[in-house]
Amino acid sequence: MKKVLLAIFGVALLVACQPKSYEVTGSLEGATSERVILKKIRKGQPVDIDTTEMVDGVFKFTGSVDAPELYFAMVDGKQQPAVFFVSNDKITLTGNVDKLSEVEVSGSELTDILTGFNEGVPGQDRSKELQQEYQMAYMSQDKDKQKLIEEEMQSIMEDQRAYFKNFVDQNIGNECGLFLAMNMAQSQELEELRELIAKFEPTMSEHPYFKEMKEFLGPLEEFEKSQAATAEGAVAPDFTLKSVDGQDVALNSFKGKYVLIDFWASWCQPCRQENPNVVKAYEAFNAKGFEVVSVSVDQDQAAWKKAIEEDGLTWTQLIADEASGVAKAYGIQSIPSTFLLDKDGKIVAKNLRGAALEEKLAELLN
Repeated sequence: MKKVLLAIFGVALLVACQPKSYEVTGSLEGATSERVILKKIRKGQPVDIDTTEMVDGVFKFTGSVDAPELYFAMVDGKQQPAVFFVSNDKITLTGNVDKLSEVEVSGSELTDILTGFNEGVPGQDRSKELQQEYQMAYMSQDKDKQKLIEEEMQSIMEDQRAYFKNFVDQNIGNECGLFLAMNMAQSQELEELRELIAKFEPTMSEHPYFKEMKEFLGPLEEFEKSQAATAEGAVAPDFTLKSVDGQDVALNSFKGKYVLIDFWASWCQPCRQENPNVVKAYEAFNAKGFEVVSVSVDQDQAAWKKAIEEDGLTWTQLIADEASGVAKAYGIQSIPSTFLLDKDGKIVAKNLRGAALEEKLAELLN
């Protein structure tokens, strides 16, 4: 019984000795009394945490964190910050005020991991050389050289992506790996992101980085649903939007005809360049049962109406603001985007351009 009590006491003592606050001390050569701002990043935006004044190049920050996070120490008048992970420990920054990105950080194991990651990224020096070589090849109009450089750059980028992924996989148990995963999440496909989230969820689900990473799921899942809803063979999602004269017009009101839904905007040059092709197709096939429903994503209605008149668009013109959700329902990521529907409202083709639209209509209506 005595041994059990001693063991419990030992655990309690260990927990009690764990630091509950951080102390970040900096000593920078070449600095005098500049102001230092401590920041962190939240959803891609810098957030100020604390501010202090250096005295003879020395500064100190104290505080506490619920979980380790990446912080930045900015010095007035200097562009590059010192970057390091803050946990409830004593952390020391040593270096030159004019080379803040190169400061030596001690007392932060996560910063050591991040430094190892940065130093190991493959092809960093070669990438810089290739940028200069490409600029010279571009100026001399050496197309063959440009192509070779592009191919080598693509190979380096693939190596870097593989390195990034492997590094994250090896660091799923720490906040540095989670930070890198959060940054990697923005370029992931839906299933890849789901797998990434599953790796960190057992141990990191309460960390702000994990919660931010998980927020990327929503838009990707919505896009996946929109892709399925607008695949060829699917019935096009119905909508009701305002016309030029302010009347409500429903897509379903066009059933019984072949319909081209054309997402565009007055400010979109590719859209405006494609409009003559749509005009030509409309004039050739309207009498045979073909209609066009243009859906503008313009915010400036005056510019929208002016473009309609300039381009001679005589068919149904509707406008969709963000609140309508129509562009999101159709998974629109760029314009122009078009969907050709049959008489039952099913999508038979997508993004037909130029002569391809007339050829498809001839196949369906002639």
